[in-house]
Amino acid sequence: MNKNLKGLTLIEIMLWVLITAIVLISWFEAYTKIWIWKIRLIENTNMQKDSFYFSEKLFQLVKEWGTVDYEEYFNRKVVWTTYWSGHYNESTWFWNFWRYSTFNNNNNVGTWNYGAWFYLCRSWVWIWNKLSDTWCYDNWLNSTWIDYSLWIPQRYGQYSFQYLDYNSNYDNDTAQCPWARPLWDENCDWNAVWDDDDEYLWEWPIVFNWGEDVKELYLLSWNKTERTLIRWNILEDSFKPSGVNCTITWWVVPTWDGCRGTIEFLKLEWKDWWLDHNDLVNDVDWTQYDWVVDTWLIDWKFSGLSNITQLSSVVAWSTVDNYWEPLFPDDINVTDFKVYLYPNVDFEKSWRNLNLSSSISPYTTINFKIKPSWKTRLKLKNDSRELSFSTTINLTDIYSK
Repeated sequence: MNKNLKGLTLIEIMLWVLITAIVLISWFEAYTKIWIWKIRLIENTNMQKDSFYFSEKLFQLVKEWGTVDYEEYFNRKVVWTTYWSGHYNESTWFWNFWRYSTFNNNNNVGTWNYGAWFYLCRSWVWIWNKLSDTWCYDNWLNSTWIDYSLWIPQRYGQYSFQYLDYNSNYDNDTAQCPWARPLWDENCDWNAVWDDDDEYLWEWPIVFNWGEDVKELYLLSWNKTERTLIRWNILEDSFKPSGVNCTITWWVVPTWDGCRGTIEFLKLEWKDWWLDHNDLVNDVDWTQYDWVVDTWLIDWKFSGLSNITQLSSVVAWSTVDNYWEPLFPDDINVTDFKVYLYPNVDFEKSWRNLNLSSSISPYTTINFKIKPSWKTRLKLKNDSRELSFSTTINLTDIYSK
């Protein structure tokens, strides 16, 4: 009895190997895609979770950190409004001194080189020279006859003086007090203040345009002893691959290929150390410890110093870039950040203003966009869409700590 034994031919073996290879390759590709998709899903989920967490943290901190610091926005209006890397080119001069010249970096803590006292606003002779809804920092209606609009930093508190008219009856006081100075001395006591013609105007002046992106958020605590500053900063992404550049110029938006945006914040602490910002009393410190704001220090949590004396603290000035802290981690890229504030005047000082838009409690609208930085993009092997966040926060003192 013959048995017909038949094996696989060479063609059949090749087809079987080919089919098996195709199945294995297809399975491996599917597994690889699933694994990559899983990694992307995890990374995107993590980024979204981090984004929502830090966004809520930002919104919560803004609500707790205080109300609008109009004094600093006034200083910003006078000093400089050109921006660089997402924030203003010049630090907003948080020390807030003023001089009779343009920027002078030779001012030394503990010396009289920190400038003089506040200047005063006053109407001049005749009604057409009356101080009304205008400023006095940039014209002859101030007590020094100097135009301070040439980027001269203002003392903290000078905005409040823009509301005061020390010659509200616009008369020539020299006629009745020819021997007294200054010229608007009403009662001949050689002093322009505490006269009968001193008047608080209770209206104006605005510190930024209505609906304008103010770029940086300046907040003042309810007890006026702490200030919080928030800004957008664009820098080179340290995880970017070679050949990818980050170009930053002040007149154009940075190229985003190698850049990473982040939101930074800084806190300042108030000290009553008088005009020279020095805690020592061996000089003419006749207003030291009078509970009037005159010195701002970098908060000890940011400087690492005790802030007990001038030697153990950092007076906040143009070198504060060294102390800003990022609010977002380095795997998040903040691609846009806008801050809108309302009203554009201090409503507590402007009750006489008939503009109803100014008679509202302060609030801010914050808009920003985020996406993965190169630290995450290298894991994802591709880019990801932007996430947009927007919120409106009431900035009245009752919500602040």
